Amino acid sequence: MSSQLFRHSCGHYERVNVDASYRVVSLKVKRIEMTECAMCEAARTRMLNVTTGFGELWGTKEDCMRAEGIRRRTLAQVDACIEHALRRDRDAWEELRRRVLRFNDAAWWIEHKNDAIVMIAQEIDL
Repeated sequence: MSSQLFRHSCGHYERVNVDASYRVVSLKVKRIEMTECAMCEAARTRMLNVTTGFGELWGTKEDCMRAEGIRRRTLAQVDACIEHALRRDRDAWEELRRRVLRFNDAAWWIEHKNDAIVMIAQEIDL
């Protein structure tokens, strides 16, 4: 089994088995050259979470990866609602935004991927 090192866009290297067919190997190499390594991507996501205000998710690595997109989409929906909310309702929407930022259970986000706003907003008078 022969392998070669290929460089990610971030500058880190990944070892790839080159014994497979040319097509399979070339697709892997192109993907590697166009993307960051897993460590850099995770670090970028953590920094983005810190600047956005999210807490760190609890759960397995796979659950956290799935939940990340769900909670970002939910926050974007809440932000869109805040932009169009009446002035008198804005405080309640801001409280909903704070609660979205505080929820950090990955399994909960996956379970409520379509109704997260409704579930969180039940305790708030919107």
